[in-house]
Amino acid sequence: FKRQATEGIIWWLVIVNSCCIIPLDLDANIVHDLPRTPYFVVVVDVLLLLECTPKMAFAVVGMCVVWLLILMFENMLRFGLYDIEGTVDQSQRTSICECETLPCSKSFEKSVAGFIMQIFVFLVDFICTRGFSEAVVAERNRVLASIETANLVAGSLSRFDLESAAAMLEEAEIPGDLRDAFSSILSNLRSYKP
Repeated sequence: FKRQATEGIIWWLVIVNSCCIIPLDLDANIVHDLPRTPYFVVVVDVLLLLECTPKMAFAVVGMCVVWLLILMFENMLRFGLYDIEGTVDQSQRTSICECETLPCSKSFEKSVAGFIMQIFVFLVDFICTRGFSEAVVAERNRVLASIETANLVAGSLSRFDLESAAAMLEEAEIPGDLRDAFSSILSNLRSYKP
């Protein structure tokens, strides 16, 4: 049940991503406000940390890349995407805009440079977070396996089933200190066993 609830949260994040971030980012680009594309990074990071299936994370990464490509071409060519929202209130003009009416088109170099910078940040974050997430999951699985093995060995030792405990210790993938402690207990119990 827990896994289904987590996947439900993940799909909700994907829907929020597509339904909210893109229109907010479009509006921000029209008035030369700060872009909202960093929210894509947050959504992907949450997806990775929640251990979503890789296709979900790649779907959001793909959505972001496609969106940034569309914006790059709109910035260069002004094919009409920014005009969807109708006329822009010219009082929202910023000092960085030099054209008469918003939104201004950008040169090829500025558009491509902006695209490359955003993709670079997005992909570096994705790669680093994915690596971190995978390392955390591997460590968690190792710790859970050690705890389970320690429980089994301790149970065998408490019942004086020393042969079973010794066999489990030989096969177990547990940290060396824990193995040494159990081996010492096993040795002591062998010397005290009637």
